[in-house]
Amino acid sequence: MSTILACRGEIVELGHTLATPLRKFDKLESGNTHTVCATGGSMHQKKIEQQALKVGIVVNIVMVLAGFFVFFLTGLKSMFLDASFTVISVISGGVAAYLSKKTVRVSDRFPNGMFALEPIYAICKSIFTICLLLFSFLDVAQIAIAYFVHGEGERLEFGPVIIYQILAVAVCIALVAYYRARNRTLGNASLMLKAEANGTWIDGMISLGIGIVAVLLYFLPNGTPLDFLHYTGDFFITTIIVALTIKEPVTVLRDAFVELIGGTHDDEEVSELVSREASAHLPAGVKVQTIHVFKTGMNFDIDIIVNGTGDVVRVEDLVEARKRMERALEPKLHLVNVDFVFD
Repeated sequence: MSTILACRGEIVELGHTLATPLRKFDKLESGNTHTVCATGGSMHQKKIEQQALKVGIVVNIVMVLAGFFVFFLTGLKSMFLDASFTVISVISGGVAAYLSKKTVRVSDRFPNGMFALEPIYAICKSIFTICLLLFSFLDVAQIAIAYFVHGEGERLEFGPVIIYQILAVAVCIALVAYYRARNRTLGNASLMLKAEANGTWIDGMISLGIGIVAVLLYFLPNGTPLDFLHYTGDFFITTIIVALTIKEPVTVLRDAFVELIGGTHDDEEVSELVSREASAHLPAGVKVQTIHVFKTGMNFDIDIIVNGTGDVVRVEDLVEARKRMERALEPKLHLVNVDFVFD
């Protein structure tokens, strides 16, 4: 009786390597056993993500219309920044909802799905957000320089800004809480919901900052040493907003880049969960050396580097262990594929 070990990308016999590919969706046969090795997970999780994104789109469309209405009334640069962020949220939300449907689907060309589209989306949105923040800062900086150096400038008029910002902050806080609550039901695995939540949080901080400045300048009398704020308050609040919020898209950009190029997932809670389940479900005669957890979008790929401690390891035992482990991990990770790799 020959001893066959199932390994990622190949079938290995003790001391020999056979050129027989074994992909996630290939059929593994041994004797009378005929098993399909497919990734775990459920379309239900993607529907939760898509529903959350659609709710965000509807809310943000309303906020875009209100934001640009106030911008055209006041001409405030920070209001343009606020409204522009909301436009980004609408467009990116639509793209994210479309990608959420596409990434989980498999085909002959993409047998493992297209989950890499999710970090690509997050990278593009983060770069665009960072560029918009920097552009907004440079725009208001020119106005401040013109006032302080040349004494040129226009007095800020806030009009209905205060009322709008109170409503905008409340809506943003509620939407961020909704995104994060939906993402928690997915084990915080959705990079797209994380990106949308961060974008909405930045939008809310912009609205809060503009509202605070509007209130302060409303009660600030003319002819005081702080009179310059009536002309440059837009610059100061935009600068503070950029400084406080630029970390969010940078963090998402970093995480998405790590996922895209195949870096390991560094969540300690997930690593401990995988280690526990591996120890609980591995068959006799197999010992864990190392575990690598990779995350691409909402999909988790787990490579378990193992050694055989005996002379015989049955293929059926490995396949069954893999299926049990994936079922045990699905409540937490949802879309998960486990591969045993023999060292």
